[in-house]
Amino acid sequence: MDDLIITINNNEYAAKFDKQDESTIYLNDQPYKIELLKQLGKNIFSFVVNNKIIQVELDLRDDGPSSINADGFSFEIEITDETKKLLKKFLSQTEGTDSKRHAVIKAPMPGMVIKILVNEGDVVSKGDKILIIEAMKMENAITSPITGIVSSIKVSEAKAVEKDTVLMEIINES
Repeated sequence: MDDLIITINNNEYAAKFDKQDESTIYLNDQPYKIELLKQLGKNIFSFVVNNKIIQVELDLRDDGPSSINADGFSFEIEITDETKKLLKKFLSQTEGTDSKRHAVIKAPMPGMVIKILVNEGDVVSKGDKILIIEAMKMENAITSPITGIVSSIKVSEAKAVEKDTVLMEIINES
């Protein structure tokens, strides 16, 4: 289990998760079974938490306090880099997808498209590297969130992209 500290409204919570079972998170040793149902907007998500549906708005910022709005309540949160990585990984599993049948791959940060590793019509597996973006002199490999066929590529090499620019789409027709 990996341990994280999450600060919500100046209260610290010990968060633990098992990389093998990312659907359960423990906050102060209390288990929360979490399933991401759907992304409703850029930062709005629908989750099932312990069999209760909750709509959550996440405002994750690199340059100031982040916040979570859930069930009419707003919480200021302090998130470590490791927690941000976990959240982004968890959310990217279904972000822009429709029941794992369609994925819209977006730029996670502004940068330059260095290399497109696939062509339209190529079959890709979940986790395959499909594109490389350079941001702040670091190369970042973008991977496929689903297994499927590359249906469209929206960018070209040596072109600058902004955060959330649609890079390509992948369809799983099975």
